[in-house]
Amino acid sequence: MKTVTLYILTFLLITFENKLSADTLIVFSDVKKVITIGKALQILEDKNDKLTIDKVSASKDFQTNNQTTPNFGVTSSSFWLKFYVKNISESNTLLLELSHPLIDELTLYSIKPNDQYEIQKTGELYSYSQRIHKYQNYLLDLKIPKNTTALYILKIKSGKQIQLPLRLGTSESLYNSNITNELIFGIYFGIIIITVLYNLFIYFSVRDKSYLYYVVYAFSIGLTQACLRGYTSRYLWPNSSWMISHGIFIIVPIGGILSVLFANNFLQTKKHSPIVHNISYLIIAIYSTSIVLGILDKQILSSNIIDFSALLLTVYLLYTAIKISILGYRPAKFFLFAWSSFLICIIIYVMKHQGAFPNNNLTNYILELGSAIEVTLLSFALADRINILKKEKEESQAQTLLALKENEKIIINQNILLESKVKERTYELEASNKELKDTQTQLVSVEKMASLGQLTAGIAHEINNPINFVISNIKPLRRDVEEILQLLAKYGEISNDIDLKEKLKEIDTLKQTLDTDYVIDEINLLLKGIDEGAYRTSEIVRGLQSFSRLDESDLKRVNIHEGIDATLTLLNNSIKQGNIQIIKDYDITLPPIECYPGKLNQVFMNIINNATQALAAHSNKQTEEAKIIIKTKAEGNSVVIRIKDNGIGIPEKIKDKIFEPFFTTKEVGSGTGLGLSIVYGIIQSHKGNISVESEEGKGAEFIITLPIVHS
Repeated sequence: MKTVTLYILTFLLITFENKLSADTLIVFSDVKKVITIGKALQILEDKNDKLTIDKVSASKDFQTNNQTTPNFGVTSSSFWLKFYVKNISESNTLLLELSHPLIDELTLYSIKPNDQYEIQKTGELYSYSQRIHKYQNYLLDLKIPKNTTALYILKIKSGKQIQLPLRLGTSESLYNSNITNELIFGIYFGIIIITVLYNLFIYFSVRDKSYLYYVVYAFSIGLTQACLRGYTSRYLWPNSSWMISHGIFIIVPIGGILSVLFANNFLQTKKHSPIVHNISYLIIAIYSTSIVLGILDKQILSSNIIDFSALLLTVYLLYTAIKISILGYRPAKFFLFAWSSFLICIIIYVMKHQGAFPNNNLTNYILELGSAIEVTLLSFALADRINILKKEKEESQAQTLLALKENEKIIINQNILLESKVKERTYELEASNKELKDTQTQLVSVEKMASLGQLTAGIAHEINNPINFVISNIKPLRRDVEEILQLLAKYGEISNDIDLKEKLKEIDTLKQTLDTDYVIDEINLLLKGIDEGAYRTSEIVRGLQSFSRLDESDLKRVNIHEGIDATLTLLNNSIKQGNIQIIKDYDITLPPIECYPGKLNQVFMNIINNATQALAAHSNKQTEEAKIIIKTKAEGNSVVIRIKDNGIGIPEKIKDKIFEPFFTTKEVGSGTGLGLSIVYGIIQSHKGNISVESEEGKGAEFIITLPIVHS
């Protein structure tokens, strides 16, 4: 069937070549010319995109086209274009150019007198690098021997607006024809780049965001025109078919969004017309929707939304500019004039496609001309805006200067009154500060006296035990000594040998009565007990001396382990009463550190004493043995002391407050809340750091970091 159809077409072509009208037969004769073939096309719409080339070839439903540039709008239909070309020129190879790059797929069928078609495919679904002819417009080869006529069928399908400015010529004639177009677009893009760089320079000079908005807006306009002309496919992403086919759905909406943002900033819509300003958010949302749909390959819907958004944007900008111009805002008049110029060019471009204007370089590049005029006028408008702002600033400065002079008079008159008030208030503050300092000193003294009283009570109890032990041993020791002395006296009564036997007998009787062996053992035991009591008392006194370090108020290099041990000695009574186990994990390599020994011992005293109180408060709920773990370690140029207990812990909500003066969780009258505040001050004076880690119900750990040497 296919072969028969081809033979019939070939026969009809040869037989009725001379009968084709001038409207349907394209005669190419001059290799130096380029001809437009729009009106010579026969068009068949394929609404369901199901027709094959065989059915199309045999179809009689082709309609004659009357438009120079066929325009089918945005549609899901495919279109088949049939045209005949008779070549009477000297060239056997012609080129068919489609200068509308926004076509998804073009398929050219060259009808041959055999059973095959010669097929060429191109379009946005193919990357630019795959094209035979490296040009932003689509170029298809037509190989037609001289004095012969060829039949071609072109299939067009796209999810964007379908416009078909088709031209026929040789490679040389098309190249010469497009030189002008390339030059025009080069001039246009040069204007855009110069405008962008110039205003970018002004932005960095004056730091006015309006210029930054304008720079981005102007660049987006240039990029949009480059995308519509196919230059982005040629220069920006030639190897990405996805960007070639989807770029228009990203670049154009972004350009629209930037137009809204620039207009809002330039016209100050939020200030001059808040209600109208809110409409801009709707336009931005619609444009954003079109981007998402385009990326998701809903191209027809996205194209329709872009067209609708463009219409809405045009109405919004015109209405806003007119309204704000009426309010007397001068920049709005510049904006209205610039946008109106661009809008007029858009109207001319649309009417050109409808045949109302001729198809020439002016009408072909009317959009570029309009956008160039717009960005230029807006650039002037921004420059004028600087003058307006400068004038407003000068007026504001003049008003400010006048106000300052008036204020100066008022200030001079008030200074005298204020000085007297300040002096009076200063006296009151000084008196108040003195009273506050006195109160604070008293409270610190109370805290120290409370600590001293608690420490004294513990020491008294500790000393009382060995002293009582000594006192209780003295009385029986005296008795035993007297008995020994009595025995010695009996020996002294021996005066001669005559009484010796009798006296020795009495002495033996006295020994048995006194039980001298027992007395001697008892004396030894009593002396040992007295010795232990005296040693224990001496140890407590040495601990107290080490703790107080009254003779070492300046910086000294000391072993902090001695200070910790002295503190534990003085707190031994509280530790024993609480049945607390002390676990020491000392770093034996810990070097002596420079410190104020007495003050540092006060830190150990306050923290360990707080730990014993926390363990006492937790004793009823505690299931494990009460413990205080003291760990030291050298880390670089510092030493770290960790004092940890398994008591009640510190609630998270108050952990940040425990070092504040006068903060306490004890009952009224049980403490001043200055203990840890004093600790914090001492650590700060040592150029150290103190922190706490705690979990309520599981204990607390104080971490002290001190430098080994004060710098």
